[in-house]
Formats: sequence, structure tokens, C-alpha cells
Amino acid sequence: MIDAKPFLADSHSSATGAGMPDLRIVALSVAATAGQPPEILEKVAKESAKEIIDGLTKGVKGVVAGPPAPLKPKPAEVLSYTGKNYDEAIETMEKFFLSNRWSDGLPIVPATKEAVGSMLKGTDLPRDHVVGIVDPRKGIATVEKIAINAVMAGARPAYMPVLISIVQALTDPSFDLYGVQATGGLAAPLVIVSGPIIKDLNINFSYSTAGPGWRSNSTIGRAMRLILINLGQAWPGVNDMKDVGNPAKFGILIAENEAQTPRGWPTLREQEGFSKDGSTISVYASQSYRQVMKHSIKPYIEEATFEQMKTALTADASQWGEEIVFVFSPSYAEALANAGYTVDSIRRALFEEGRVPRRIFGPRPLGALAVASGIPKWIDELPDNFGVPVVPSAEHIKLFIGGGRGPGCSFMIDQWGFGNSHFTTKEVKLPPNWRELVNELKGWETPIEVK
Repeated sequence: MIDAKPFLADSHSSATGAGMPDLRIVALSVAATAGQPPEILEKVAKESAKEIIDGLTKGVKGVVAGPPAPLKPKPAEVLSYTGKNYDEAIETMEKFFLSNRWSDGLPIVPATKEAVGSMLKGTDLPRDHVVGIVDPRKGIATVEKIAINAVMAGARPAYMPVLISIVQALTDPSFDLYGVQATGGLAAPLVIVSGPIIKDLNINFSYSTAGPGWRSNSTIGRAMRLILINLGQAWPGVNDMKDVGNPAKFGILIAENEAQTPRGWPTLREQEGFSKDGSTISVYASQSYRQVMKHSIKPYIEEATFEQMKTALTADASQWGEEIVFVFSPSYAEALANAGYTVDSIRRALFEEGRVPRRIFGPRPLGALAVASGIPKWIDELPDNFGVPVVPSAEHIKLFIGGGRGPGCSFMIDQWGFGNSHFTTKEVKLPPNWRELVNELKGWETPIEVK
């Protein structure tokens, strides 16, 4: 394998996770090859030639190639911590978890046998049931392992059906979790909840839905991150190569405000092909959150939205092919609905108006990185000033209503993935004891009625 120098630790980690710990890896002396002048690339090639040839022609002593061992779930190991008192024992546990990279850095709830047993009441699936394989290190996400991380995050048993659906979505190949976890891009999974389960679990769908204050939003999002750390074994500088990261990596869960969605507009779950009677979660490889502000005059509303759409691409348009998410506040959506817009007409208008000039795609012909990233070759034939749509089709634009009825501040979220990571939606399946689990949440609600 040939890689750039900053990704050497990531490559070794990935090879080990794939069952090839002795894979020969050559780290080039540059941070990246894309965009480098020919004289630099020639120098790098000469420096690396012998090492590449040796890697291809000389075997590793004592290593016999064979098929990778099958993935088998293992029951959780029981660990014990002691101290002069309970607080000291907890500190010992916390330090041990930090030293083993089993924590997000915040205080954790001890995942005792009793706590995990209680958490497992939130599902009728067996504890050894495999929900998914978590990249990059191929951790096996059993129901029990999900429950352990849920306890550590401070989640409640009733949140388990949502967490199981989140893991199903994250580990779906369409989401490209490997890329999201290991990239140097500033990606972080965002969870969006749609449906009746929002009320059941007291999930904040209104003012500051992406902020703190609700046990459900905060702990479900955090449990997802602990699963990505502990089962995916992703760690900064080892196999999580984000230059500066993303605050959404602590775990953000937001919800659809169905109550204030304009009449006739479909819910997010309906747009994704699911029944209105059920509930869904969607995961999205979010990169940045950009405010779109409502103005009272129709042309300004359109202009603000369309112009923001154009900012979804990087300066060289290298990530063409992604999906883009718009979260409209009720006030913003109401203004658009009063101007005659529907979900479909907004998508079409954004697709047609949110265009960028061909010249930002770089010189002709398109480079190997651009083609590998999914940018179609026909873009080469366009004039420099020709307006290229930011997304491949209107269907690549996702939009729904979230947040409170404030002055109209909405946001657009652009995506990491070069077209490889996709907005992925799963149904939330409820266990037979669902009403009992919901009743257990009494007293855990945030005492604010959101409207």
C-alpha cells in the first residue's frame, strides 16, 4: 500500500483491522499528492521507488497468507475497580478507561451488570445479536455492546430502539462509515429523528434542537459517539485523521418539528419512503452548519437560500456529488409556503439556482482525484462560466422542519464524502414492552413545553 506520510498510523491500524498486520506500507514524504507540481512528484517518486519495489518483491519472514479469521462476537469482559470509597473506585475506573481510549473525555456512568441488564430491557433482541460491524477496526456491535455504551453515556432503556437503528444506519455500506471515521475531512455523523417516537422519548424538536438540555438528545448522541470510539476503535491521530475535528463529534441528535410543518408538506420519513405512522432515524455525514436567515420579502428569502446553496462546495468543487440538508425553522418554512413553495418546488429551485461556474472544477482534463470522486467527465466539455448544479439531482437535496418559531434562523448542512457517503434512513422498531419503557421515563423529561 502506498500512502501519504500523515496517514501512516491510520494505514497500519486499518491493515490490522482487516486482518493484514504485516501489510507492506510505503509512506510518501508529502502530505498529499493531489495538486503537487510535477517536479515535486518526481522527487517523491525517486525517494520511494526502492521501498515500493522491495515491498512488492520481498516477503515478510514467517508470514503465511491465508483467509481472514471470521468475525465472532465475544461476551463483554467483567472488570473490577476498588478504592477506599465509591468515589475513589470511580476515579480509578475513569483513569483506566481514559488510558485505554474507551472514553470521550467526559465523566462516564459505570456499566455494571445490573445497569446493562436494565438497559437490555429496552429491546427484545438477544444480547448476542449482531447489529452491525463498526469501522474502521471492524468492531462487532452486538446488542449487549450497544447497551454497555448506552449506560456509559447516561442513556435510558427506552432509548435502545433508537440506538439500535442508529447503529444499523451507520454500518450500512451506503453510509461509508469507514471513510467518515478515518478521513482527514471534518465529518461527524448527525442523527435526525422523525415520527411519534419524538414525543414518547421527550426528544427536543423545537428551540435549539441541536443544543443541550434534553436527556434523550444528549445521551443518545453521546452513546453513538462512544460506540464509534469503543467498537470502531477510532482515535485521533491513530486512524481518525481529521485536522481539527468537528464539535458535532460529541454526538448531535436533532428532531423534526412535525407539528409546525406547513400543511401539505411531507414529513422527512415520508420523503424517505417510510410510513407516516412509524418512526425513523437518519444519519448524515455532516461537515458544516451554515445559517440561512429569513427576510420578510420573498426575493430575499429565495436569494438567501440559493446563495447559501452555492457555498456547499469547496473552492475546487472536489466534493461534487454529495447530498445537502436544509433544516428550515417553522417561521422560515411558513414564509416559503406562503410564497407558494412546496418541498418539491424548493428542491427544484435550489437545484436550478444553486449553481457554480465550471472554472472552479479546475483545469481540463479533470484530474484523477476528481474523476475518482465521482465528478462526471462531461463537466470537462462545459464553458468556464457555465453554471454547474451543486448536486447531481434535485433529489440529492434533503429538507425538513426543525427548531422553534423564532425570527427565522435556519441552517444548511453540507456533507463530507465525495459522493460516497449517503443520507441513510432506518425504521425504529419498537419492542412489545414499549409503553412500559415509556412510562419509566416519567421524571426524566426536561420541564419545558416546546411549541
